[in-house]
Amino acid sequence: MNRICVEVIGGGGGGSSAASRGGAGAAVTGYFGVTPGTVLRLIVGAGGSREPTAATAVVGGGGYGKGGDSVAFPSNNTAEARNRSGSGGGASAILIDGTPVIVAGGGGGGAGAQANNTQGGAAFAIAGIPGGNATAAGSGASVTLSGSAGTSLTVNGGRAVTMNGNGGAAAPAGATAIGSGYVLVGQQATAGNAGANLFNASGGNGVLASTARAAHISAGGGGGYGGGAGGGCTALSVRPNSGTAFAAAAQGGSGAGGGSYVRSDVADAVIVAGTNGSATAASRNAGSITIFY
Repeated sequence: MNRICVEVIGGGGGGSSAASRGGAGAAVTGYFGVTPGTVLRLIVGAGGSREPTAATAVVGGGGYGKGGDSVAFPSNNTAEARNRSGSGGGASAILIDGTPVIVAGGGGGGAGAQANNTQGGAAFAIAGIPGGNATAAGSGASVTLSGSAGTSLTVNGGRAVTMNGNGGAAAPAGATAIGSGYVLVGQQATAGNAGANLFNASGGNGVLASTARAAHISAGGGGGYGGGAGGGCTALSVRPNSGTAFAAAAQGGSGAGGGSYVRSDVADAVIVAGTNGSATAASRNAGSITIFY
């Protein structure tokens, strides 16, 4: 035997529904030469997870490039309502003598949001956002208040990895706007975290945006050959010009997928998105490595 065929799949990002599904890990196939006595080191990426109500950090999947975390809420955060987006998946890889031959990036975490509105009053139309598949960017959203199109918030998804293993750049902070008839109570717009560079690179961690009424932590990016950036996060709380009603929301952006790599001597190499992004809370969908002789 002097050649083997492999399929390497990165870990999926964490999610909790079809709308907030985690991004899929990359699926990389190809052939490469081996000689008797060649030792392959196989690293299988773990999946990320979304546990919306967890107070402690939900860590990204381990691997050859760890997925970004959905970080812990600070101990001094006392928002009335809060939850979190998903963590990123870890990368899978095959190494020979410490040198990467194939790296399959992990998927970005899927994003969610937290709303807190007076019963029967105006409400923000929060959204679930799928995570970015490996190598792809995460996604953002624009969230408006019912009955007041001028009152809104925007959030940005994690930026994608670029050529030569450069991690995804930090997502810019989002923005808020207050329409007529409403008064600002609180706001925070937080930029996302960039992914790390080159091999064994971690995805960017999620970030917090909070008001006294609502808080959320955005999604982490996938690990890989360049880590995907984590999503940004934006929170907004308003009230009408008169009365005691209120409306608040904190929306996260989804994480970008991690980058993939194929060494130049790998023949017939193909890189596509897998199908293992998680859509079930607290469920981690790991990657895999299959060798065909």
